[in-house]
Order: sequence, then C-alpha cells, then structure tokens
Amino acid sequence: MTLSDLRPILTVPHPALREKCLPVTFTEPELAVEVAALHAALDDFRGRMGFGRAIAAPQIGVLKRLIAMNLGAGPVTLINPVITWCSEEKFDVWDDCLSIPDVVVRVQRHRSISLTYRDERGREREWLNLPPDLAELLQHEIDHLDGVLMTDRAHGPDAVQPISRHAELVGEGRPKHRLSLENIRRSAGLIDPVFLNSPQFNCEPLSAALGCDLTLKLEFTNPIRSFKGRGASYLMRQLTAAGDSRTVVCGSAGNFGQAMAYACREAGRDIVIFASVNASPLKVERMRALGAEVRLEGQDFDAAKEAAKTYTREHDALMIEDGLQEAISEGHGTLALELLRHGDVYDVITVPLGNGALLNGVGRWFKAASSATRVTGVSATGAAAMRESWQTGRIMQPDSVRTIADGIAVRVPIPEAVSDMQGSVDDVLLVDDAHLIHAMKLLYRHAGLLVEPSGAAGVAALLAHPPQFNGKKVATILCGSNLTETQIREWIY
Repeated sequence: MTLSDLRPILTVPHPALREKCLPVTFTEPELAVEVAALHAALDDFRGRMGFGRAIAAPQIGVLKRLIAMNLGAGPVTLINPVITWCSEEKFDVWDDCLSIPDVVVRVQRHRSISLTYRDERGREREWLNLPPDLAELLQHEIDHLDGVLMTDRAHGPDAVQPISRHAELVGEGRPKHRLSLENIRRSAGLIDPVFLNSPQFNCEPLSAALGCDLTLKLEFTNPIRSFKGRGASYLMRQLTAAGDSRTVVCGSAGNFGQAMAYACREAGRDIVIFASVNASPLKVERMRALGAEVRLEGQDFDAAKEAAKTYTREHDALMIEDGLQEAISEGHGTLALELLRHGDVYDVITVPLGNGALLNGVGRWFKAASSATRVTGVSATGAAAMRESWQTGRIMQPDSVRTIADGIAVRVPIPEAVSDMQGSVDDVLLVDDAHLIHAMKLLYRHAGLLVEPSGAAGVAALLAHPPQFNGKKVATILCGSNLTETQIREWIY
C-alpha cells in the first residue's frame, strides 16, 4: 500500500466516529482490503507519532467491527470482538486516542476482561483475563465500535489534559518489560544457525492419546541436545561485539553449561562451570568435552551457583546467570517466532519452568504476537519455588528440592526472572515425577523420541491436568534429551 493509498485517520467531530458498527461477515470480498488498510493506518501513525497500539475500523471510516493491533511483534486482527467477562474491580488510567490527538483523558476501566473474537481466517479465539494494560486498550477500541469516545468516559476532576503531557501521564503508567521484542527478532539473525529452525509437527498418535491437537517443538536436534544453545549463542555474540574478553563463569545442572561451553569454544573464550556433586555424569562429561573446566561443589544446582559467584569475585571473571541476563531469554524467544511463523494458532503453549529464561522469552513473544494463546509454565511438584514466587509476589526459597527433573529443579529463584513472568505468563502448573515418567514413555511410544524429564514437563502437564487441554490446540517445547543409558532403562523401557 503506497502513501497515496493510505486512508486518513478520522478525528472528532467526524460523524462516523459516533456510528455503531455492524458485524463482519466473512463472505465480504472487501474484507482483506479493509483489514490491510486498517493496519497500514496504524503503522503510519506509529511511525509519525511514536505511539499507538491499536485502531478500530470506524477511525478510518469503515463501519465494521474490526480492530487492528500491533503490540510490537507484528499485526493482529480482531474481528467481531465480544467482551464476555469484566472484573468487578476498576481502575483509573490515562487514555490516548488517534482520533482525538490533542489531549489525554483520565478514564475508569475494568482492571481485567475476557473476550472472544475471530481472526482473519475466521477462526474463533478466546482471550482470557487480560492484564490491565491490554484490558484498558481493548475496552477503548470496542468503545469505538459502539460510537463511544474516550472523552465520554472522562472521570474525575481535571480529567482532560494536553497531549504534551502524554509521556508523563500515559507513557509512565504503562508496564515496561526487561525483554525486548526487537532483540528477540534481531537475535534470530545472530544465533548460531545450528540451534535454529528445530523440527515442529503435530504428533497425531500422541494427540489422540492425550485428547488434544498437540504440536511438538523438538529442541534437542542440535550439538548439545537442548534449547539452551539459542540464548547462550546470542549472549556470547553480544559480549564479543562489546569487546569483553574475561573468563566466563556459570553454575549449571548440565544443559546450560553445555550451551555456554559450546558458545565459548566458538568464541575462543575460557569458561569455568560449577555443577553440584549430584549432577548428571553424562552432562558433566559433555561440558568437559566441549572445553570447559568443570568444578563440582554443593549438593544442588543453587549451591553450585553460589560457589560460581564466589569464584567470580575472587578471579575478576564474568558471571553468567541463566535467567538473569536479558539476552539469554531473548535468544530463547526465537522459539516462539518459529512456532508462529506459518500462521499457526494455538490455544495453549506449555513450557517447562526452571529459572524462567525459556518461559519468559517464549511468553514475551507470544503475548505480543498471539495474545490469546495461554502461556503455561510447568514446574515439578518437588521444585515449586518459581511458581510460588510468581503467585505470591515474594521470593520463596525452600530448604531443598526433590525431583528427577534436574533441569527445572530450582531452589533459589532469580527475582528478575520472576518479575519477567508478570504479563507474559498466564498460569503455572505442577507435575509430579510419575507424570514426568509417564510423559517420557508416551513420547517414546508414540513419537519415537527420547526426552529427559524436564524436557517432557510440557507433556506431563497434559497428563496431570487434562480438563485444561481437552479438545484444544496445544504446543509444547521438548527442551532437552540428555539421558544416560541407566536413566533410559529405568524411566522409559
């Protein structure tokens, strides 16, 4: 669409802004053109003004129930949106509007809503329990479809203020996220290609056994047999570009250590990895084979990480903490890019939750690109500190963890990673070791895949909580396949 084809954004007092819009029928031949025009108008406004997350069709003179949205990860279209639930709690928020460009207005909105809509292919979507920033946005846009403007909702004294106060009143009130959508997009061009474009497919026999339409994302068809190479590769590319040449230090249960060892070997960097005395011998062997110096200290992963921090201080080295550095999560976010690349729609994605780097990267992109998809983390019942910290808003630190899934056996959550979950994660489910073993057996029986316990956590959630997934289109990430022969015999055969 050329500049001359752009439809102007109507401003008050244009009469179209007071019309109640008609429902869309998918037989309308002009629908695709109108959707494209709506997104083009939004993109043009964002480029000129630096803000604008959504636009409703009447704002360009199309009197149909259409909303175009862009939260930073590409265009999203909501057709015939209907609010199905509103929270009783309301809150005051400063609102802006493309059609009333000279002012910002204090309005009162429901803190959360749920809605249904159809996408451009006519598929019905259900978007549940929106966070406050998106709840107020969609209430604003649906108001437009009914001929209601933000000035009609002005609430309280001095509710209308000049647009010059936009940054102060509107910008400061919206949540800011540590993880950059632009960096997730950028990292896809910087990560070692050996870790990208992993297989994903609908496993029909497994779908039938679990009662849902299940897509598997195989994150172990790479040199380290886990997803961790994505974030490690992106981080090391950043550090190299910045000229940092210090010895790298990290703590690891095994998979992250392999990823960092691989990335450091590629970059010609020295690395010292601390693992617990109970770490998987296979993973320790692989870390050493990749060129790392491995030191075994402490009874669990978090104790080993504390030893790594002490070493870092004493040797003026560079401590890398999985889940803390933004680049690691941003690199993992490329998984979401790939899952959604072909326009696939998922009702739910289940993601193993260890220190949060994978879940946060994937959730960050999904909530901007496919907001209606429920992002569900999966923790082990015997290692629930991350879940409890997220639910309570306080860092919960048990004395010990107990699970066969070493990759998600986090005892000491990283505060920044817990904070990153807000707005990107809808739920965290618990699975016990029996469910993990059952999931591993099913993956082998129906898909011929050998997956480690933490890698199977997403499938275990379908076994442990079937009502949440029955009949749904689900994606899950099989995030690792580092198993010893003894483990294979004990858990799978």
